[in-house]
Parts: sequence; C-alpha cells; structure tokens
Amino acid sequence: MKPSIMRIDRTLAFRGSILMILGVLQLPLMAQDAAAAAPAGPLFKVDMTVVYALIALAVVQVIFILSLSGIMRTMSSAGTWAKRRSGNAGRAGLLIPVFLLSVGNASAQAYTGNHTAVSTYELVWVLLVANGVLFVLMIAQMNLLRGLTKVVTGVEENTLEVTVAKGPTWVDSLMAKLTRQVSVEKEQDILMHHEYDGIRELDNVLPPWWLWLFYGSILWSVVYLFGVHVADFLPDQRTEYANEMEEARTDVAAYMATLKSVVDENTVTLSTEAADLASGGAIFNQYCTPCHGADAAGSETSVGPNLTDAYWIHGGGVKNVFATIKNGVPEKGMISWKSQLKPVEIAAVANYILNLQGTGSATQKAPQGDPWAEKSATTDSTAVVSDTTRLAAQ
Repeated sequence: MKPSIMRIDRTLAFRGSILMILGVLQLPLMAQDAAAAAPAGPLFKVDMTVVYALIALAVVQVIFILSLSGIMRTMSSAGTWAKRRSGNAGRAGLLIPVFLLSVGNASAQAYTGNHTAVSTYELVWVLLVANGVLFVLMIAQMNLLRGLTKVVTGVEENTLEVTVAKGPTWVDSLMAKLTRQVSVEKEQDILMHHEYDGIRELDNVLPPWWLWLFYGSILWSVVYLFGVHVADFLPDQRTEYANEMEEARTDVAAYMATLKSVVDENTVTLSTEAADLASGGAIFNQYCTPCHGADAAGSETSVGPNLTDAYWIHGGGVKNVFATIKNGVPEKGMISWKSQLKPVEIAAVANYILNLQGTGSATQKAPQGDPWAEKSATTDSTAVVSDTTRLAAQ
C-alpha cells in the first residue's frame, strides 16, 4: 500500500471518528430541549442515562474498529498476496470513515437542517441503529483479520491440534482412596488359588470407609457404656424416652395455648371472663332454650334436664359439658352441635352453663343424674390418659 493512501486512510478514519463522537455528543443536548415533543405512546420509557450508555458503546466500537484497521495495515506488509488482500482491507478501512461521515452528515441534516428538535425516545432509536451498524462492521473486520492471519502465518485452523495430557479425574482419585481397589492390570497379584466351577476369587482388602465405620462404632460403644453405666453423664433409653415425651407434651401445650380457636374436650378450660360468658349466653338463648328453658333450669314439662343444679347425667365440669354439647346425646334427642358451632363457641356455652350453677328458680326441674364435685374432676373419663409405657417403666 502506498504511503499516500496510508496517510489518507488514517486522516479520514481520524476525522470520521471525531465527527461521529461530536455528532452523538450533540444529540443529547437537542433531546433535552425537546422533552415535550416526544411521540405519544412510546414502547418503553427512556432517560438520559440510556442515551449516554449508548453513546459510550458507540465510541468504544469506533475505537475497536480503528484498532482493527491498524492491525490489518501492519499485517498487510507481508507478501505480495497479502498486499493484494490488504488493498481490499484498506478499501474496507476507508469505508469506516465514510460511514462515520455519512452518519455525522445525516445527523446534522436530520437534527439541525430543519431546526426540529429530537426527543430522547427518537435519539435512543438512532443510537441503537448506529451501534448495530458499527457492530456488523466490527464483525466483518474480525472475519477479514482471521483470513489475513491464515495467509500471513500459512497455518490452517484445522491443522492446529492441542494435546491434553489425560489422567485420572478427582472423582477417580477419591474412589481409589475410598475403596483401595486394585486396577485390572494388577488383579493377577491378588488372585486366590482356589477355584470353584471355573470361578476364581480376588483377595481384595476391606474398603477404608467400611473400616472407619467399624472402628468408630467400637469406639462409640465404649463411650456409651462408660457414660451410661459408669459416669452417668448420658441418659439411658427409658430416661431419654420419658424426657422426650415430657418435652413433647410441653411443646404441644405451648402451641395449643397460642391457638385459641383450636380447643377440644381435652384442652378446654374454665373461664369467667365477661366476653366469653356473654358470647355463650347469646348462643344458649338462640339454640338451647327450647329444651332447657330461658333460665337453663327447665321445668317438669321441658325435654332437657336442669342445668343449674349440681346433678349431671353425663358428668359435670367444663370438659364433660363441652363433650356433651359437641357430641350430643342422640338417644335422648340432643343433637351434636360440632357441625354448627365452632369449638370456641362450644367452650363459651359450656362456661356460660357452669356459671349458672345455683341460679334455678322455684319451678326448676327435679334433679337428674348424679351429683358432681370439682374435686372428682381428676377421674374425668375425657381426660388425657398418661402414657402406659411410662407407667409400666416406673
């Protein structure tokens, strides 16, 4: 390539890059002045940060393209054929400043010729197109440089072979250490002499992991015997089981205490709070008065028994009363209320009924059932039975 052409190429490339940089730097100023002129309904929202990022990307691509042009000019000095290819490369390099000049001129005509401001949205699209063209041009230069490299070096890509030393992977090394397995080439050294029906046996050693577990179990057995039966710093199985069961009961009780809406005949407790009694009284007046009377004392003509005396047919106490309301007494005409009332509502009714003890009028129904005293509550049939295994252990 002649020195004059080289100088022209460098000058045009330099001037073209300068015009490109100045052109894209002037576009954001025009876009800021035309924020109100943006087209209605853009596909996406943009700001000046995106604009500056696209400008920076364009400048980087321009610098990269100029660098590739310089590399191709340097390599084009080797060989006659390479000089002919470099002539094509020089013409391709000349296209770069021409493209940059055309972009700069087009930008000047589009944005300054008719004095029409450009919005940020339109500027982003212009910069996207410019970056796309620069990227395609850069890929074309890289392909041309790859072909020029083959010509200069005289080596094809498919002739390059890289020899990688093959060896056992870390998985193979780990398995060899864990199993101590003998390779196939050395199996003759551990082949046992006896033979059965043509089958011979290898004298393999035990895997190290199996030996570690075996020795570890022996060591733990010594520690366990000493800790449980000598030093007594480890609990035996029965004590450990009893402690875990007690801890589980404590955890369940603490959990159930946090769930006021989850209550049954085993967890219900006696309450005298006004809110609970008022709620239970409202439910009693709505559903229970037809059988037990408005005052819960009944009468000689009422179906249900007197609920204000100390006599109970199915057991007194809040747990028994809760169970009776929940399950009902179908053989005596009392339905089960568990499908109509929530557990907290049944508990409120049970507490309301127990709060009416001794309030019966002169017309109250005669006592039925057996007298109930709270001191007998420990024999409640609905109470939770203690763990039989724990009692047997004691």
